[in-house]
Amino acid sequence: MKNLKNLFVAALVLVSMTLTSCLHILEEVTFKDKGNGTYAMTLDMSEIKGMVDMMKGMAGDSLAGDSTAIMQGADPMGGGADNSMTQMGEQLSSVATSLKGVQGVTNVMEVNDTTNLKFGYSFDFADVAALNRALKIINKDKYDSKTDEIFKFSGKNFERMSSGDLGQEIKKALSEGGGEEEGGEESMEMMKMMFADMSYTQTYHFPDREIKKSDNSLAQVTDNNHTMTIVIKPFDEEQQKTKPTVATVAKLK
Repeated sequence: MKNLKNLFVAALVLVSMTLTSCLHILEEVTFKDKGNGTYAMTLDMSEIKGMVDMMKGMAGDSLAGDSTAIMQGADPMGGGADNSMTQMGEQLSSVATSLKGVQGVTNVMEVNDTTNLKFGYSFDFADVAALNRALKIINKDKYDSKTDEIFKFSGKNFERMSSGDLGQEIKKALSEGGGEEEGGEESMEMMKMMFADMSYTQTYHFPDREIKKSDNSLAQVTDNNHTMTIVIKPFDEEQQKTKPTVATVAKLK
């Protein structure tokens, strides 16, 4: 968890300037009929850029430096830049070295867009076993989280386990990095307010199959029953009362 806590300390500082999170985790997986496919994960903080640019415009020249410098971790009141946002992107998106030589994993791409605050990665997998191998490595490297099997896929049956929940990992990191021990309940209440709109979206595509049903109450089926989407808001108190989960079993045809 140490790596993840360091990763989001910079995000907390930036978020505190805007008083809202606008942080979205996007996980997208395509499973073809033979079990091969593509995995992509993106951390989208682009809305924060628009807010900071708006703040800069309202404040005029009183904010030292341009918005790009602010995005890269500069002190908006004129302090020195520590490139924290750039480091955040590098830490989150740098998976190519870790996945090099992993059997069944190819075409590894990294997203490190510090201008628009979008970070992540994607890769192709030969089968679900290769996908699980890759995610096991990523979860260990990025979140210090141990996972074995996250996905199961056998043509007519699809299952996503509860492990490898990026929303919960990031929520935990934000809570710890935000001073849960230091600030107590007041800190946590502010955290809930700032990150109330944070979302974790999982999208699953089955181009060769149709989705008959899913046991996850949040699942929305679209694209002529070829796509299933689940949206979880880790800091939304109303949704959290229903105990939302990434775990789902879907029947395909």
